[in-house]
Amino acid sequence: MKCMMLAAVLILPLTPSAHATCSSCNIQSKNPSATAPGKFDYRVSCIIDESGDEVNTVVTASTDEEAIELTKKKGC
Repeated sequence: MKCMMLAAVLILPLTPSAHATCSSCNIQSKNPSATAPGKFDYRVSCIIDESGDEVNTVVTASTDEEAIELTKKKGC
């Protein structure tokens, strides 16, 4: 049991936080979606406020604003 708890403590900091907040997100690429007609596939880069780490996320959205919003909802 102690080994399982120790493993959980060691693994938890390595997993991305679902509640990470990002105040700075930038669209890196925007291409017409092959799977969702009328939408675009975006690659969005965000800086996590707490750690300063950069996270790249891929989302499909209709507008730039929607892409940023979806990225932030995913936790950056």
